[in-house]
Amino acid sequence: MKFFKFKTIQTSLFAYYSLFFILFLICLSIPLYNYLIENTEQNVMEQQEQLNKSIVNSLEQEVNKMNNFSMNIVYSNLVKEHFQKNLTPIQNAQHDPNHFANLTTLIDVILAIISSSETAKQANIYDLDGQMIGAGTFNGELKTDLTNKPWFTNTIEKDGKKHLSLLSQGQLPFSMRQKNIPMYIAHTRVYKDGNYVPQGIVEILQDTEIFFHYLNDLKKTHHQLQIFVFDASGSFIYPYHSVHDYEGHFYRSKIQELNDSPSKIIEVNSPVNGSKQLISHAVSQQTGWTVILAQSHYEVFSYLKQLQQWFFIVLILALIFTLIITYIVAKKVTDPLKQLQHAIKKMNLSNINQSDVHHSKLDEIADLNRAFNDMNHKLSQSLQELLHAKSQEMDAKFLALQSQMNPHFLYNNLTNISIMAEEQMNEEIIQLCNNISFMMRYISKDSKKGICLQSELEYTENYLECMKIRFGDQLSYSIDIPEELKKFTVPKLLVQPLIENSLKHGMNTSPPWHIHMKGYMDSSTWKLTITDNGLGFDPDIIQQLEQFISQKNHLSSVPDIEIGGMGLKNIYLRLKLMYGDMAIFEIEKERSQGASVTIGGSLHGGEM
Repeated sequence: MKFFKFKTIQTSLFAYYSLFFILFLICLSIPLYNYLIENTEQNVMEQQEQLNKSIVNSLEQEVNKMNNFSMNIVYSNLVKEHFQKNLTPIQNAQHDPNHFANLTTLIDVILAIISSSETAKQANIYDLDGQMIGAGTFNGELKTDLTNKPWFTNTIEKDGKKHLSLLSQGQLPFSMRQKNIPMYIAHTRVYKDGNYVPQGIVEILQDTEIFFHYLNDLKKTHHQLQIFVFDASGSFIYPYHSVHDYEGHFYRSKIQELNDSPSKIIEVNSPVNGSKQLISHAVSQQTGWTVILAQSHYEVFSYLKQLQQWFFIVLILALIFTLIITYIVAKKVTDPLKQLQHAIKKMNLSNINQSDVHHSKLDEIADLNRAFNDMNHKLSQSLQELLHAKSQEMDAKFLALQSQMNPHFLYNNLTNISIMAEEQMNEEIIQLCNNISFMMRYISKDSKKGICLQSELEYTENYLECMKIRFGDQLSYSIDIPEELKKFTVPKLLVQPLIENSLKHGMNTSPPWHIHMKGYMDSSTWKLTITDNGLGFDPDIIQQLEQFISQKNHLSSVPDIEIGGMGLKNIYLRLKLMYGDMAIFEIEKERSQGASVTIGGSLHGGEM
């Protein structure tokens, strides 16, 4: 079953080729598009994973620096020696010069370690009674209550392992507070002697701006990026200025609910504005901290949206380009066929030898064009031969029809002379013979190509004069024909038989008898109407004439027409031979009196 029907080869080629290439492009575009989407999503996941890892590595590096600092203090023999000498009750050492000397030496040792590594703002050493020696932003000793320290319990429980915690200014001794440092990261561990007996606690404090500098730099360059850091117990570490951040806790709870692996990205709606967020996380093996990254889905995939737009733009341009190329190809193939079709439509008998088609570069169409041109030339030759034979045939038919008129005229006029001789009309016979002599010379002329209407009218008037000699005042006639019409070519013996026919049928009534001839022209034809005041045509004669005219092969051969009834049919045939479809032959049927016959033809029949 055909779903589509096309009227032209070009439309068919364009439609089917376009459909093929469009389907090809779509089939090629779908896997390519899916590949681009999957590759982009994979890149996003890899970027998120790498970003999480880099944040974890940055935090671990900072922790390692603080841990190394703490270990340097713990394992320093100089620190151990001074630690044992100076961590004595302050009230017992206020007036001991050696105490202050040892204290100063210990502080200098710690400051030397700080200045060599620049990994902390403050280092504090506590004994189990709360006696503290500090070096860094605060240099000196203090008496503190260890049990009130936020990190004390966890540090003791870890028994020498590091413990990390976030401290605010209010959780530090007043003398250690600084206005430009709101928060600190505290690194604490239990200090033991050579027998692994706990002696005290080492505390390393680092400014959060320094500790989280990498995270702060990321947020400055990625405004839509949110970073949250939680310790192993779920306490908020970062952002350190917002320890009660509801959004961060919400994302952490979603991760715990889904129990997703750190490498997987999940989509959740923000509890703040409802926007879609992409959540990824990573866990530090050294610290147990969990790093959570939250980014706007729109921002993360903005590049993908641009890629989609460009992809569809390129696809549309490719489709348009394909349609243009397909149209050009279809036109290139079918244009020679159109030229051939146009040449065939234009080809007729008048220009058959001029119908030549331009050569095509396509072999098959070029062969077709050559075959058409060869056929055209052969047809031209055959046509010339046919036209020559047809012309000879037409001339023979024309002369044969004309020869049928000559004996008809002689027969009628010899009858008239015989009658006039019986009636002793000598003068009339002389005039009649002169007229007949003129008319015989006219008839004997070779006129197979026709004769001017002026000569035909002169011949007809001679005939009418002959009739007036016979009938006298009982017969009258009038001629109203413009001079320009008399110049045109008509078949010979065209008008006189119509006059004779009027006399034949008009004399069936009482005289006087009158015949009127009127000629006129329009833009393309000439006409001549002959009317009389007789009884008109017998309906049987009109019916026989109409049947004869309706025959399609009446010009194939000269009909065998008897003299008594051949006049009208003979005139019709000769008009058709000269004017073809432009021949005019009309009989007015609905006349109240007399008969009316109109003949005519094309003005292009020729002017003499």
